[in-house]
Amino acid sequence: MSVFDLFGLIAAIAVGLFALRYLVKKPTSVVLTYIQYFVGTLFIFSGAVKAIDPLGTSYKMHDYFSAFSAMGMAGLWDKLSDLSTPIAVFMIVFEIFCGVALLVGWKPKLTIWFLLLMTVFFTFLTGFTYLNGYNIKEYMSAGKPLVFNEKDMKVTDCGCFGDFLKLKPWVSFYKDIFLDVLIVILLVWRRKIDSIFTNITRNVVTWGLTALALLFSLYNFLGNEPIVDFRPYKIGNDINEMRKVKVPEKREFMFIYKNKKTNETKEFATAELTKLNFDEWDYVDRKDNIIDPGIPAVITNLFISNEEHEDITDTLLNNPNYSLMVVAYKLGKTSECCFGKHLNPLAEKADKAGIHFYCVTSGDIDIETFRHKNQTAYPFYTADETPLKTMIRSNPGLILLKNGIVINKWHHNHFPTFEELNQKYFSKK
Repeated sequence: MSVFDLFGLIAAIAVGLFALRYLVKKPTSVVLTYIQYFVGTLFIFSGAVKAIDPLGTSYKMHDYFSAFSAMGMAGLWDKLSDLSTPIAVFMIVFEIFCGVALLVGWKPKLTIWFLLLMTVFFTFLTGFTYLNGYNIKEYMSAGKPLVFNEKDMKVTDCGCFGDFLKLKPWVSFYKDIFLDVLIVILLVWRRKIDSIFTNITRNVVTWGLTALALLFSLYNFLGNEPIVDFRPYKIGNDINEMRKVKVPEKREFMFIYKNKKTNETKEFATAELTKLNFDEWDYVDRKDNIIDPGIPAVITNLFISNEEHEDITDTLLNNPNYSLMVVAYKLGKTSECCFGKHLNPLAEKADKAGIHFYCVTSGDIDIETFRHKNQTAYPFYTADETPLKTMIRSNPGLILLKNGIVINKWHHNHFPTFEELNQKYFSKK
């Protein structure tokens, strides 16, 4: 689904809501009421898909705070980063609250101001991310041409719709500007917004659905995996297939030269350099033009290393037998009691049954010290923190694999026993 498909879906839902409203009571302003329903529906949808996986939003906010920290006031941003989860839950619930309030007409002036402040904030975030793709510092200091490079962006996905729909920052930036315009229209003509509900009904619906949104968000990360998994590591997915490039991209090398006499800056393809008079042109820079983006791999950042720092990703994922992977993206913040109480006994029985059992972590603390403290006899491997957090929203979590296919996975509150696994999977292999 693209952002245009999504907006088409939201527009269709808004048409349905508008039609129901029109049948009950004709609105004061047809256009304004439709914008009201479109914006309200979009915010509810955006908040709902993130409420399914609040930790995903938390990780994205952590990325933003880290990017801001690198630019200054590190102490402030680091503290906010530590609070990224409650901030994420608040933002998700607040987004749903504003969407519901707008739909039912709860305190229109206050609601629209809330929406405007929120979209301006989102516009700042996506604009910051997008503009970081331009070499502005080099342009200002060295006079290099202003060139956009996606790899220079500090955050490559805005997280506006969680893992349900990944938007490039520039797409999200233009989307936020569009919403800013719609909300300003609502703000200017807010007096024409009327409601078919009584004041009591508006209060009950707005606060009741907000409370449900909060409970739903908390359920999806406090002690449980998200009820719907939009991530590439969901149950049933083949990780090996997800790591394959579907269609290779096509690039063209472009060389940037500056004319010594006219100061004209021009780009030349490789084939054109043979005809270039280098006495007249000075080399400035080189860039890649993407002729065809192709279809990239869904998973591009998974590399698992052993104690000797050797890449063993393919070895682990091509195991034709069952294997159990413990994922602890940060050992320093993991639930240690799970290792002694659940994982160690499970590992011992799995080893006797010939089931490969291992742990993958980011190596944020000394692994050997952790293993000695928790008496873990199975191997520990390392990988980048980002894919580990994507695999499972639990620290630690457990994933059952077979030939790279995710057979099942469990939050640490619901770890299975070996007997349960044996009855359901191992005895049937």
